[in-house]
Amino acid sequence: MEPTHGQIGNLLWSYMRSKNRSFTPETEALLFAADRIEHGKIIKEALNEGKVVISDRYLHSSLAYQGAAGVDVDWMKKLNKHALKPDLVILLDIDPDESLERVQDRARTVFEENEYLKKVRSEYLSYAESGELVIIDAGNALEQVHAEILTHVSKLF
Repeated sequence: MEPTHGQIGNLLWSYMRSKNRSFTPETEALLFAADRIEHGKIIKEALNEGKVVISDRYLHSSLAYQGAAGVDVDWMKKLNKHALKPDLVILLDIDPDESLERVQDRARTVFEENEYLKKVRSEYLSYAESGELVIIDAGNALEQVHAEILTHVSKLF
């Protein structure tokens, strides 16, 4: 999961829950990249042990969220050039209004603002158009979403 619960990830969690977007988007990108590099060590270890690794969020999250805030995507890709390359990236796509409705019973993070999430979604969809990730409509019934995920994941084995 990103951010992780390591030292850098905990800083990010604290920041995200603060409701105060005090870091520049570039600083956010740097922190997420640093957390991802540390996370990569844990992922490599698990892969070397023959384990399957599933991560909730990864590089495309940074590209979408900080890209929506205006950070240069090519710069972020260079920052993350040592990040492990996933075999499959799935976007569980949902309209931002519906996503915010689903999380109304919990505290929102600094990134969960409707207009911003619309920009983030647009960024994600551009990566889907380029073939970098697979889109699954998360507005569908849970069983259908699950079945679609299994269809894509099973192709890897």
